[in-house]
Amino acid sequence: MSKKSASIQRDTSPELWGRAGRIRLVLTDVDGVLTSSHLFYGVEGSHLRGFSTRDGAAMNWLAQSGIPVGFISALDAPSTRARARDLGVEELHLGSGEKLPIFQSILERRGLAAQEVAYLGDDLHDLPILLRAGLSVCPVDAAPEVRAACHWAVPLRGGEGVFRAAGELILKAQGFWEGIVARYS
Repeated sequence: MSKKSASIQRDTSPELWGRAGRIRLVLTDVDGVLTSSHLFYGVEGSHLRGFSTRDGAAMNWLAQSGIPVGFISALDAPSTRARARDLGVEELHLGSGEKLPIFQSILERRGLAAQEVAYLGDDLHDLPILLRAGLSVCPVDAAPEVRAACHWAVPLRGGEGVFRAAGELILKAQGFWEGIVARYS
């Protein structure tokens, strides 16, 4: 084992490491993964949510490394559209609870196999994709059925950096992490 991969290898299995090394696209649910599963309603009826800037940094680093990111969410919210725009998210699919046809369409359009895609989800509507993705990841507070189906349950709650952890795993497994860290050293 190389010294550069030693820290991630302590926390993950060789199988997980191998899966992360094959990823060419990362897709994620929004509520319960990028945010907590809570919606806060204002007096006008609009809802607000908080996104982790650390997750956003991981999305930028993935994109800079040639691994695009996409959102698939049943809820179509202005805050999600704004966050996707700010981060340059390439695939934005909002407002449909039927996520599997969207996933299949993305694979076909991009010429990818399911094994080349990572998917992050937290609830039952994410299961059809999680069961097919090459790397399936969820937060520790995901539904029990989701945790059982995922390759990795990150020991963080939704909204607390789950995407960052998955992004770092992928970047480390593909040899990009040292270069990213070197930019800031």
